[in-house]
Order: sequence, then structure tokens, then C-alpha cells
Amino acid sequence: MTIQYSPKRLLAASLLVTSVSALAWPALALDADDFATKVAAVASQGGAKMSFSSVEPDGATIVLRSVRLQAPGDPALELGDITFAGVEEDSDGNYSVEQAMFADINTEQEGIRVTVADIELYGLTVPAEPDYSSMDTVVFYEGFSTGRIAVQDGGKETFSMTSMTQEVERADDDSSVGFTMDGTGLAINLSGIDNPKAREALSALGYTQLTGDFRIDGKWEVEPGILAIREYSLNLDDVGRLAMSLEVSGYTLAFIEAMQQAQTAASTNPNPEAAQQAMGFAMMGMLQQLSFNSASIQFQDDSVTGKALAYAGKQQGVTGEQMGQSLKFMVPLMLGQLGIPALQQQITAATSAFLDNPQTFTITAKPARPVGVPMIMGAGMGDPKSLVDLLNVQVTANDPVLMCCKE
Repeated sequence: MTIQYSPKRLLAASLLVTSVSALAWPALALDADDFATKVAAVASQGGAKMSFSSVEPDGATIVLRSVRLQAPGDPALELGDITFAGVEEDSDGNYSVEQAMFADINTEQEGIRVTVADIELYGLTVPAEPDYSSMDTVVFYEGFSTGRIAVQDGGKETFSMTSMTQEVERADDDSSVGFTMDGTGLAINLSGIDNPKAREALSALGYTQLTGDFRIDGKWEVEPGILAIREYSLNLDDVGRLAMSLEVSGYTLAFIEAMQQAQTAASTNPNPEAAQQAMGFAMMGMLQQLSFNSASIQFQDDSVTGKALAYAGKQQGVTGEQMGQSLKFMVPLMLGQLGIPALQQQITAATSAFLDNPQTFTITAKPARPVGVPMIMGAGMGDPKSLVDLLNVQVTANDPVLMCCKE
């Protein structure tokens, strides 16, 4: 069969190829300036202003050069270049970003130098008009990570961390947001502590440097506004683990929006005193919306208790065990001034059990039903002792790890 190529057929073929190509490729290129404007709007929600020297698009990658974040009354934060890779725009004018890579931070102020390497953000959503009217207009990201973080004081490194990572999981129906954050390879140099007695005591306990990690694990239920910090812990090797948890309700989108508006108003007020006063009044009003559900704080011993008793006993010319026995008798006398017999008995019993066998020491507050924050504040100012019953405060020792919040 012979195929005849006429001008009409060639034109028709060309139109067909063009049509197919239009289906395979985006009709319009990314508007880099629009994207940059929306990123700046997101960054400026708290009252700070974001600026940059230029916007450089390259396909689905957009680079903001020499980014600067300026909060009123604070020194400008130079962020360097930020590279956004895998940028896509949807029909509503929102943008999604696969990965945002930040320049390393290396800043110094008053002799304190802070460095942060390999800063990256994943799964970023930049709404066309960021606000807190719904979950669709809230800025969201799926993950965040850094490389090494270090703090130097006078040229001497006082703190470092190998890495920090955060993961955020948003429910498909937008009903909740779960989040975790982990910091690994913590190292705290204690040799630079100014107080010589404290430095000597820590050295005697064998602590010239502390190492460990930290973790935050929480969940936010959007509609009821239940914010549950299920774990906020710091674990130090050969010292112990300090863990806290907290659950409040009333932390809704409307509450967050009101708080954001108050911060913006305060940051734009040219009178610092008036701004601070207005912010205080605004916070008092917003606290009316929050309720306290539960909380706990727990220390899990990892040898520091025995070391501390031995050190204190040596100063008194007794053994660590004898020092522990002495403390058992001293605690009830020291607690006598509280005037809360039930709590005093709990603390005395828990202290005695912990000193005999140091494992965990736990304080919990879990009322039968949520208590409004204003009621807690009123009780604290009027009759602090009433808080024990109001919040159902319990003190125990050597119990399993307690979580304040529902799973």
C-alpha cells in the first residue's frame, strides 16, 4: 500500500500531534513569582516579613535567593538560598512541594554561634490564601529533618546534636494530625558551667558531659480541638529519663486563628508596651476557651539517684544508704508546711519507696472531667491548696510509665 502525503494530511497530522502533546504536558509553566509571593505570605503569618533578592525557576524547581526573615524588634534572620523541588500548582492556586532544601545556618550573636546543617522539608503544601478557616487553607508539611546542630560559646562547643527529624501524619478525612519529633546524639558539655561548686559536684558524680536523646509524640483532633502531647521526653545516659505529657481541649482552628491574629496585631503595633499589654489581654480571652484534661511528669532513674546519695552522704560523713534513710525522716518534716495531709502522705510514701529502690517517680493530674483553664487560674490565685483535689493530683513511685492521654 502506498501512502500519499498531501499538505492537508500533513496539517492534520501536525494538529493531532499537537493535541496529544497538550494532554501529556502541562498547558502553562509554573508562575515562580506567584509561588514566591504565596510562600512569603505563609512565612509572614506570625507578623514577620519574608524577603528575597531574586526568584529563579527551572522547570519544577524554584530557588529563592538570599532569603531574609525580619520579625519586628528582632535582628533579621538570614536564611540564605531555599530550593523548592517538585513544585506543582493545582486548580485552586495551591502549591505542593516535594522537597524544600535550606542553606546551612551559621550565625553568631554576642559570642554564641549556632550552626545547623542539611535542613530539609518534605511534602509541603502552600495554600493560595493561608488562614485557619479550614484544614484546606492551613500550611502543612509531612516531614522535616536536619543534620548536625551545634552551639559554641566563646569558641567552645557547649551543645551538639547529630540530627533532628519530625514526621507529620494527616488523616485522610482531615479529622486529626499526628506528629513525632526525635533528636538523636545529644551532647552537653558541662565543663563550662560558671558556678565552680556546681561544676565540682557534677564532676564528682562523673558528669563532665551528658549524652542522650529526646522525643515528642502527639496528636491533634481537629474538630473537638483535643491536643494530646503523649510524650515529651529527655533521656540522658547514666542519668535518667524525664518524661512529661499533657492533654488539653478547646485547641480548635478558631483558637489558632485568634492566636495568630493577636500575634500579628502585636507585631505591627509601633508601641512595644501597648503591644505587650494588648497581647496579654488577648491571651487571657483565648485561655477562656481551653480546658485541662490531664497531665503527668515522671522521672525514670538510670543510676543518678544512687550517685547523688553517695555524694551527699560523703559530705556528711555517712554512706549513700544512710543518707537515703535520713531523707526518709526529713521529708515528712519538710512537707508539714504544705497543710495538705492527703498529698503529704502520698509524697512521703512515694519518696520512701523510691529511695529504697530507685525506679520511677511520677506525678499525675487527671480530673474526672475537663477543667476550664480560668477555673484553674482562679483556684491558683485564691486557694492553691484546692488544686490538689480539683485536678486529682497523685504522687506514686515505681509504677509503669503513665501516659496522660488516650490513644
